[in-house]
Amino acid sequence: MTASHSLASLRRGGQRGQGIVEFALVAPIVLLLFFAVLESGLLVFTIGAYRYAAAQGATLDAELGNATDADTQAVQVIQSSPGVPILATVTEIDICRQKQSGGQYVDDTTACNKYPVTGTSSVTWPPASRNVHNGASDFLGVTIKYTYRFKSGTLLGAQPLQLTQTFDARIEPQTY
Repeated sequence: MTASHSLASLRRGGQRGQGIVEFALVAPIVLLLFFAVLESGLLVFTIGAYRYAAAQGATLDAELGNATDADTQAVQVIQSSPGVPILATVTEIDICRQKQSGGQYVDDTTACNKYPVTGTSSVTWPPASRNVHNGASDFLGVTIKYTYRFKSGTLLGAQPLQLTQTFDARIEPQTY
């Protein structure tokens, strides 16, 4: 065996080791990026699902007008909306009268019904008292408060997110 032959075999073995070292350096970064993209996609999907649920609840509540069980039905629609019970945890659903302030509709804090998942509901704006007359109907806003927990656990080092989705609607007049 010549000296040049043993030197060539050493180089080939060193190149094989170099590939393993490069893989060991790059693999964690690639996995981190993969999980970050996956988590981002799930988070965006969750936000969309809760936006849809808020819209469905507000629309139903607006259509029911001053029916005594309007809020109850809206809360049930929100909780059974596609993806809602699976993707995140609902902590509270608020249904508030909207008042105009500076060209925008904002929650009227004196007329806001809070329906926490655990605990006692607070109803300061009963559905039966809502204005459903043509040209003077009330506006309502449905806000869903929920907690999103990352599916990869602590891999990305993120704490659960406290998020909200709001949808506003005009209560449909019951007479024209």
